[in-house]
Amino acid sequence: MKNALWYLGFLSPLSLLYFVTGNIAFAGFAAFVVYFTIYGENDERLQANVGLATRNTFLYIIFAGAISLIYISTTKDISYFPQAFTLLFSGSIIICVLSYLFYNFQEERITK
Repeated sequence: MKNALWYLGFLSPLSLLYFVTGNIAFAGFAAFVVYFTIYGENDERLQANVGLATRNTFLYIIFAGAISLIYISTTKDISYFPQAFTLLFSGSIIICVLSYLFYNFQEERITK
């Protein structure tokens, strides 16, 4: 599992397309760079902490998605959809990895 997740970090160079095209949606791929931090973990602790981290990510997607849709619906401007998608995409990855690092840090602190 850790190898499959670690390889997601190699999607981060796609964020350089933002500078070429100017499309803000490509900037969301920069969030994949944090997946390089999970390479050295063992699989059992990784699975437990990923489960906790994805719970937080799910809640983020539900609330941020609802707020984005309400905002787009009230302003009647659909040009905000790419920014909302970037917010949900990159935010969910960042929330997941930061939550994972937090739970991993808590577990290491308790075991020492």
